[in-house]
Parts: sequence; C-alpha cells; structure tokens
Amino acid sequence: MEKRTYFLAVSQAPEGGYTCRFPDFECVVDQGETLEEAIANARELLYFTVSYMIDHKLHLPTPSEGKFLKEKLQEELFCLVPINVYPPAKTERINIAAPGDKIAEITDYAKRSKLSRSELMVNATLAYIRANA
Repeated sequence: MEKRTYFLAVSQAPEGGYTCRFPDFECVVDQGETLEEAIANARELLYFTVSYMIDHKLHLPTPSEGKFLKEKLQEELFCLVPINVYPPAKTERINIAAPGDKIAEITDYAKRSKLSRSELMVNATLAYIRANA
C-alpha cells in the first residue's frame, strides 16, 4: 500500500489552543496548546488509527482533496495541514554503507537493547524524521 495524504483541519479553540480533526476519519480529533503540539498530537493519533484499522482489516477512507475540504467543513479553519501516512507494507531489504566502527557501535547497542540492527536503525530513523517533520 502506498503513501496516503490526509488533511488535518485545524481550528482555534475558543478557550485557547487549537483543535484538530481529520475530516476523512469520523472520530479522529485531537488538540494542543500550541499549533505545533496540536499537529504533532494529531499526527500521532492518525498513525495509531491507521495501524489499528489495518491490523483489524478495516477499510481506510480515500483521502479527500484539499481544495474541496474548505467548502465541505462547517467550522472556521485556521489552516489545513497535509499529513502523510505510510500503511504497513511487505518487508524490504536495503543495503547501507557506513564505517565499520559505527556499525559495531550500532550492533552493540542493538544487542544490549534486545533489538535487531534493522529494528534499531528503522526506529531511530523514524524518530528522527518525526521529530524534524
């Protein structure tokens, strides 16, 4: 399954902060005191929701096009934010090149953490991407 882009509708909450919802998912709503916090919370909730739906063999909604969403939504929007999700797919093998001392350090840490090198590298890379998105 390929990448899907769902739009996050962000509104300013009357009591302060921001409220976010994904119009393509009926009950996926989150909030945050700052815009960055609200988007990060909603992104994490969307990842969880998509994983849950796939694990339980539920149909993922087709993403709406951003240009039509503003007309469709009733509340006054602060902004629409595209959020990419990557539904689980088959495992792929890739090759990487790195100095041997760095690979040894990664291998030692993975063993101490009871992870495979692949798990450690994938988890670390995704944490980096999500922290810097």
